[in-house]
Amino acid sequence: VVFVFGKAIKEPSLHTITKTLLNRGTCDQLRAADSIVTQELVSNNLVKKVAQLPVILFPCDFGVEGGRGVAIRTFITNDFMTGVPARPGKHLPESVLNTMNDKILQNVKGVSRVCYDLTSKPPATTEWE
Repeated sequence: VVFVFGKAIKEPSLHTITKTLLNRGTCDQLRAADSIVTQELVSNNLVKKVAQLPVILFPCDFGVEGGRGVAIRTFITNDFMTGVPARPGKHLPESVLNTMNDKILQNVKGVSRVCYDLTSKPPATTEWE
């Protein structure tokens, strides 16, 4: 289950994939998004609220040619065998998630949308695999 920030998505925009290779530019894009998410957690004293926080760069352009999506997956667990997402308004303030979204879109070139993964484990894994 993923929440996508921003205006409503028109279905055809979900069928376009941005060619993505493992290279310096792609890694720098992911590092920049990850840094913003981490900085927001640290500056809001939320680091100890989550057990794991993968930031995922994926090749869906959401109707913006050449764009990519970024998914944020805040995960709460004691054993990594089961767990729940950090729920907005309960475990993490919505304002922090909105700031992450805004800063990623403003500062990470080539990102067209930010998504927030709300999937528990099971059925999902702790990471995106």
